[in-house]
Amino acid sequence: MRLTWLGHSSIKIETGNKTIYIDPYAGPEEWYTTASIILISRFDYDHCNMTRIKKATGDDTHILGTQEVAGQLYPCGVLHPGESKKYDEVEIVGMPVKNPHKEGDSIGFAVLSEKKTIYYMAGTDYLPQTLDMKPDILLIAVGGTQTAGPKEAAKNAEMISPKLAIPIHWGSRTGTRDDAEVFKELAKIPVKILTPGETIEI
Repeated sequence: MRLTWLGHSSIKIETGNKTIYIDPYAGPEEWYTTASIILISRFDYDHCNMTRIKKATGDDTHILGTQEVAGQLYPCGVLHPGESKKYDEVEIVGMPVKNPHKEGDSIGFAVLSEKKTIYYMAGTDYLPQTLDMKPDILLIAVGGTQTAGPKEAAKNAEMISPKLAIPIHWGSRTGTRDDAEVFKELAKIPVKILTPGETIEI
């Protein structure tokens, strides 16, 4: 499995013959190819860029998001917190979001494939139901303003206790590399700071 941070909150996951994009917004258009699955956490321009969604959408692409996202995009299915959808060997689970920093309809995602779990928090604060999750990869916002800042994010990440945390939601619209570095320094778990376009093997 390969994971690429495209910048801001945008993620590309390649697993088996599947390509998955989460919140397609950041990065040049040439980084986007036809996807198997597109996941959109909220209907905001910095989480769902229409040009990049169109570039990544093919005849067999499945798009999932909140009720609000589905009302603005067609075709798009609705994924509710706690709901699971399977696409061959890939399972997508909707995760609840509690974000006191920003109002609106949001959802997080757990991507399960190759006996691994990637948890995309989508700006949520720590939720007790994630206590036993122990994901392999935690994608956690650290940029502040509309999400937790690095200190709060570090506490949340420690409670979730992933094998590896990757700070996102920094470096463009909000947050800086310093926020990612502070998060890494404070979090008592393994942390990997990626640069836009950088890929890691999971």
